[in-house]
Amino acid sequence: MDKPYIVVQRNDYKLTIYNGIIPFNSDNDNVDVCVTFPNGESFSAVFFTLQNIETLMKQYKKTGECAAGMYFWTSDMMIVDKLTEETICQTIDNLLAEEDFESIFSKNEEPSDVSPEEGDELFNCFSESLRKS
Repeated sequence: MDKPYIVVQRNDYKLTIYNGIIPFNSDNDNVDVCVTFPNGESFSAVFFTLQNIETLMKQYKKTGECAAGMYFWTSDMMIVDKLTEETICQTIDNLLAEEDFESIFSKNEEPSDVSPEEGDELFNCFSESLRKS
């Protein structure tokens, strides 16, 4: 089984894209993105496609969430036309160059307590529990 995240090492930062355990759709999905700089500071945002926001709002009409789909919101939101590694990296590079990065991404106050290896172990335990149910 594939890992629920992708790690990309860039010149100025490390990017972790958390794409989850369900097959990923680059046209209609959302992902959590964490950017870690060499000084240890890390920042997070959620990347959405417009199609995914429309899908979520239609779902909310059925579930009653967000006043039955009347609105959609999330903190640290970035909307892109396609969720690809290339698009996400180009977006972050542009935000850094334009000095808009910290307007979109929120600083993670607590350092991560889970290493990628520990995350893999947790993922495997979770995956195993799903198979048993």
